[in-house]
Amino acid sequence: MPRVKYISSSTEIPAGHNYVLVRHGEVGGQARNSLGLTITVARNQSKTISELSYLANIHLAKGIAKREGISTVFVCE
Repeated sequence: MPRVKYISSSTEIPAGHNYVLVRHGEVGGQARNSLGLTITVARNQSKTISELSYLANIHLAKGIAKREGISTVFVCE
């Protein structure tokens, strides 16, 4: 199973490294590029719902990374 690495900025992802990144944002969604996938979790007015959604998306990212042979899921706090 891929490991989860917490980072403070997406600039901490090693250059040329395939990745799955989970981060907070104003609007939720997914964006794919040549090196990986970014999952953006919308900040919600309810802290509980926002945190549960964030944790669920980290779990989802781990499954995607495993399927795509990516060893690390980056989580931007």
